[in-house]
Amino acid sequence: MKFPISARDSGKTILSFLKEKLELSGQVLKRAVDQGAVRLNGVVERFSSVKLEKGDFLELNRSKLKEKQEFTLPILLEEEGFLICSKPSGLVTDPEVFKKLLGRSVFLVHRLDKDTSGVILVATNQKMQKKLEALFKKREVRKVYVALVKGVIRQESGTIDNRLMKKKTYQGQAIWGSTKNPKGLRAITHWKCVGKGKGRSLVQCEPETGRTHQLRVHFSEMGHTILGDHHYGREAKFPAEIDRLCLHAYRLIFQHPVTGEKVQATAPIPKLFKI
Repeated sequence: MKFPISARDSGKTILSFLKEKLELSGQVLKRAVDQGAVRLNGVVERFSSVKLEKGDFLELNRSKLKEKQEFTLPILLEEEGFLICSKPSGLVTDPEVFKKLLGRSVFLVHRLDKDTSGVILVATNQKMQKKLEALFKKREVRKVYVALVKGVIRQESGTIDNRLMKKKTYQGQAIWGSTKNPKGLRAITHWKCVGKGKGRSLVQCEPETGRTHQLRVHFSEMGHTILGDHHYGREAKFPAEIDRLCLHAYRLIFQHPVTGEKVQATAPIPKLFKI
């Protein structure tokens, strides 16, 4: 569906405009916008609070209008005191949401961005939560990600070591970037290219630090935005089949905080990432 924006609609948010045009709930429409159903002037817009202006052109993909989004949270590994699950893209890392899906109380140890899929570790009691959090703080948890990025990377591997800080906000969401300011937070990412295709590359990356949006910022500033990242690649044109952020937490490795044994869990790479 295509809508040219007239002077009468100028100043309205995307959500309020669509609610007037379609007999659908705000929840359904907001979910559709979150999932990339709307293009504003040819660019995917995931914030339903953006205000329209005269002369704008809005496009809506009706196939993404779903009454309800169903999620599952498969358990990859279960030990006394903790679970390792495979989080789907689009699911918020929230203890109440996880509790409902798993049917038991859980305590968060770390987080994944809403649109990032893959391995996530949760504790089933607060004593274990503190032990696992300590491992993360001491950087004793090895985190391996895979990302499908825009363009063919010439180098085979590399390390990005810089400082990041909040640069600005967009619709209330922080946008981070590199800085030479000594107050910036040090961010280290080791990466290697594991596959190349037409106009895209598959990279394996290991963040030594865990800064907000670290991998997304690092690859965007390399000139190889992660496909589907409309936050750090707002002007980028992604292939039509890319309907999510192509960042996946592939593997988690650490020593059991009680037994000392090696713990490892892997979440299969999504088919969309195949090159």
